This record gives sequence, structure tokens and C-alpha cells, in this order.
Amino acid sequence: MAELSIYLFWSGFAAAILAAATYIAFVASATVSLRRMSAQTSAGTVTVSGATGVPNAGIGRMATTFLAFAVIFLGGMVAARWDATGHAPIADLYEFTATFGFGIAAAYLVFESFTHQRRFGVVALPIVCIVLGIATLFPTHIVPLIPALQNGPLLTIHVSTMMISYAVLTVAFCGAVVYLVQGGEGHRRFASLPSADAAADLAHRAVIIGFPLLAAGIALGAWWANSAWGRYWGWDPKETSALVTWLSMAAYFHARAGNGSVAGAPGIRRIVPARIRRGWRPDPMWWLVIMWALVMFTYFGVNLWVTGLHSYAGV
Repeated sequence: MAELSIYLFWSGFAAAILAAATYIAFVASATVSLRRMSAQTSAGTVTVSGATGVPNAGIGRMATTFLAFAVIFLGGMVAARWDATGHAPIADLYEFTATFGFGIAAAYLVFESFTHQRRFGVVALPIVCIVLGIATLFPTHIVPLIPALQNGPLLTIHVSTMMISYAVLTVAFCGAVVYLVQGGEGHRRFASLPSADAAADLAHRAVIIGFPLLAAGIALGAWWANSAWGRYWGWDPKETSALVTWLSMAAYFHARAGNGSVAGAPGIRRIVPARIRRGWRPDPMWWLVIMWALVMFTYFGVNLWVTGLHSYAGV
């Protein structure tokens, strides 16, 4: 089964690459599809051709089909690896990174199905490919779990919740990227991409789901920490980084609240000058970009470069 999981991983990786290329072609097709417009003038009939901004539906369906195959293959990889190891395949850097790639692909496919917005795949699928590519850098051999990880139920529940939250928050990041590229609320610089309003809607929906999921994952981690190490919270680098990531989303909600934010509270008004309180502030969507950077640091940075109790996975 371990060998089968490797074959399924590479099949899923290949399907994800094809999906990414097809999503790019899908968005690009909106700039090459032409519409002819004619107008009668004193000089005669004038015909003007311009991009419709409408992508080719057939290419879009093909992109979603490749994505579905990637999800199926990578889901099979997770199941085969689980059977081979006897535990959820989220116990080392290869397993979690490969499963994380599967999670992003599956989360994006779910959001695409509900929102009927295919064009966000031009951001999401390259991320899936990069994550799966990183997974290939780690050893794939199966090693026994260290004592701290030998709690099957909590390993599965805690790490799976964290991984799912990260995957959903990656979808939020995709929406934030498109929103900022389009120029913010009410703007649409590129007709081939979704509007900024549609991107903001996708990002907000994903954060609404990812925010409580990450909170639940942190709480489950604290429960497991008490069982494994005798304390609920020890300001370990991974614990701290996950908390800061969660707080960055709280900052997004706070910034999105606008005039109802804490900047208008009586205590703040007494301390902070009005010119600062009412001055320029970055778009709330930038908090989602910061959030995703923190997600990447929480996983890759802490595991690879920062010493702590969560640096047990190794490479």
C-alpha cells in the first residue's frame, strides 16, 4: 500500500499540473475571445473588435475535470498511506505536506462548486502544485511514531483540523489576491478575472469557515499538549505562531468592521490623536495576505528552522 500511495501521489501531482495549466488557459481565453461591434458613421460602417471578457466554457469544464481527478488521486494517496502506516498520514513532513496539497485542492473544488466561480483556480491550482512539489523534497519512507505522537485519535483530530483550516484559509488567500489585483472594492482592472466584489465574497466566506476551524485546532492542540507534556500552553514556537495567525484573522474582521471598530472607543479617542485614528488604513484584505504568510511560516518555517517541541517531524 505504501508503494501504491506513491503512485497515486504522482498521478495526483500530474493531474494538478494539468489542471493548473488548463485554469490558466481558461482565464487567458477571456482575453482572446473577440466580439465584433459595428456602428454607422458619416464615413460609413465602422467595425471594432474587442475582448469579451468571457472565458471559454469548454476549457473551464476541462480544468475542473482535471482538478477532480487530482482530488481523487490524492484522496486515494491519503487512504493508501493511512492503510500502510496504521494512522492518519499527517505525522511527518512528507505526509502532512502531501495531504495539505490534497486539502487545498479539495477545499477549492468545494468552493468552486458552490460559488460557480472557476477563474479563482488560476491562483489556487499553482499553489497546489507548489505544495505538492515541496512534498517531493521530503523522505517518503515510513518510520515509527515518536511517543508524543502515539495518540491515534488526537493525532487524527487535531492535525486534521489544523490542515483543513489551513486549506480553507488558502482559498481565502486566493480571493484576497484577486481582490487586490483588481484594485479593491468596486474595481475590475482585468475583465478576464473575477470582479473584486466576487473575490471579496469568496475570501470572506472562506475566512468565516477557517477562523473557527483554526480556533478548534488550537484548542485540540492544547488538550493534547496537556496529555503529552503536562501543560495546556507553553508558548512553544508552533503554538505561538498558530495563535498569531488566528489573531491576524481577528484583525481582518476588526478592520472590516469599519467605523464600528475599536478606534472609535472612548478610551482610544483619548489616547490616539484624531488624525491617526481617521488617517489612511490598508485595505482589510491585506490582513488575509499576512494571515496566509503566517500560515506558511507556522508550518514550514517552524518545522524546518525553529527549534521547539513541534519540530519532531524532521526531514
